[in-house]
Amino acid sequence: MSPTPCITKAASSSMRIQAVRIYDILLVTMLACLLITATYAEDDEPTSSASTFSTPFVDQGTGLAMERFFGARTSFGFAFATSSSNASSFIGQLSFPLVNGQGWGAMGLTGDMEGNFILAAWPDGKGGVMASFRQATDEDNPPEVTGAFSVRPIPGGTVVNATALSYTFLCENCIDSTLGLNVDATGNAVMGWALSEKAPLGNSADPGARLDFHERGFGPFTARLGAAASAQFDAVAATALQPVAASSNAVPAVAGAAGIGSGGEDSDSEDD
Repeated sequence: MSPTPCITKAASSSMRIQAVRIYDILLVTMLACLLITATYAEDDEPTSSASTFSTPFVDQGTGLAMERFFGARTSFGFAFATSSSNASSFIGQLSFPLVNGQGWGAMGLTGDMEGNFILAAWPDGKGGVMASFRQATDEDNPPEVTGAFSVRPIPGGTVVNATALSYTFLCENCIDSTLGLNVDATGNAVMGWALSEKAPLGNSADPGARLDFHERGFGPFTARLGAAASAQFDAVAATALQPVAASSNAVPAVAGAAGIGSGGEDSDSEDD
């Protein structure tokens, strides 16, 4: 006996409904994949460019006249001052927002993350700040490195709370071309920065704690090192504390590891 017209129509309607549901599922899956791909691509794109130059800045804590790069969208800042009598060292200041007291920020001697020599800072979980030299030979977890360089905190320009961190320091023997810093004839150098709102993995008081991806932003900028010479340099440098000790897992820095700096299209400057 052949099926009635009603049964035939019902079966046909059911098949159409199933086909529509399968199509909807496939469409949603494709859109989700595209969204995830776009998000990762955006996270992996620099949020500043070498066309962003540092500008004059005065640190309120120390009174030191400096040059500073500042990203308006991320509120990440890196300020620096140089000395006419000390060509190998500079005073720096990292400042950036924290989320519930967590996060890390870093400055680098080149504008390219690959092989970059960086100094990272984060809350140490004890009311202070931990600082650590890294070399981005492994961008997923830049290894801690040691060498002739050292970082000495300047307490008058250092503060940390649940929402922000400011870390002022003397970076001794950090102005070094073998570490990647390339100062041109005008006194400018393309440098870099990175920011994450996630705490380093492991013990926050350990300078060798793992640093994951800088999901809040990163990129190059042009540091006007020649314009950063400050008459107050020696007086402020004299207040620096003892060098921050490296962990037992630190390895020697590799000379010449820094890659060629590259710029980005989306500027994260004060003009944004």
